[in-house]
Amino acid sequence: MNKTILQARELFKVASFDYAICGGYALDLFAGKELRTHGDFDIVIYKEDKISAFKFLENLGWSFYGRFMEEGRPVTQHLFYKIDDIADSYWDDCKNMWAIKPGCLPDVLHKLDRLQGSPSYASNPASEIYTYQSRKWLVQDEIEFIEFEVDARDGENFILQEKPRIARSLDKAILYRDSVPYLAPEIVLFYKSDKFSSEHPNVRPKTEGDFNAIMPMLSPESKEWLFEAIERAYPDGCGWLEWLLG
Repeated sequence: MNKTILQARELFKVASFDYAICGGYALDLFAGKELRTHGDFDIVIYKEDKISAFKFLENLGWSFYGRFMEEGRPVTQHLFYKIDDIADSYWDDCKNMWAIKPGCLPDVLHKLDRLQGSPSYASNPASEIYTYQSRKWLVQDEIEFIEFEVDARDGENFILQEKPRIARSLDKAILYRDSVPYLAPEIVLFYKSDKFSSEHPNVRPKTEGDFNAIMPMLSPESKEWLFEAIERAYPDGCGWLEWLLG
């Protein structure tokens, strides 16, 4: 098994919250082999466990960073703010946060001077602003940072989005390989399907490669769920379905 995945299993073996590996590493776990190299390491947690996850890693010396939010949505994908208090109401709707291992911050994020003349940014309680160190997107040989995706669950369902509601039963949403929990591949592909929308006209080759590698491995039921979920999420059409079926 990949060294990075084993490091994650060791790191979270005593954690008091549920988690699952997602993104490209989840596809590797499903396939049983490494499909490609990865620049980031993604983990999904549940909204009610966000504070527990923060405190767990904070006690180990990790630091947390979140994208600037307005009305529950990130304003930009490229600017991050240091999270000093995850319980601050400002971060209630934050669905994406980065945890960085002690000593690794300079390799992952670059500190910027505080932006001036922007009421939106001035409203953020954080005092430090960071942006990507682009070289870290080439490959991550061992865990230096974790990108947490915060999702919801409702009874026995994993909730991908509320409006329109798209859900998957937890027993199908969270799979395991060698005791490592990971997000089901059809859900990972659903999240990647937005890269084929009109907002992302230039699909990265790795995203297209993920679809090409995984689709033949999916069961008919998983494919059916994925097609229906995408149709519900994109009632005006999705370039991915057109690309796949065309």
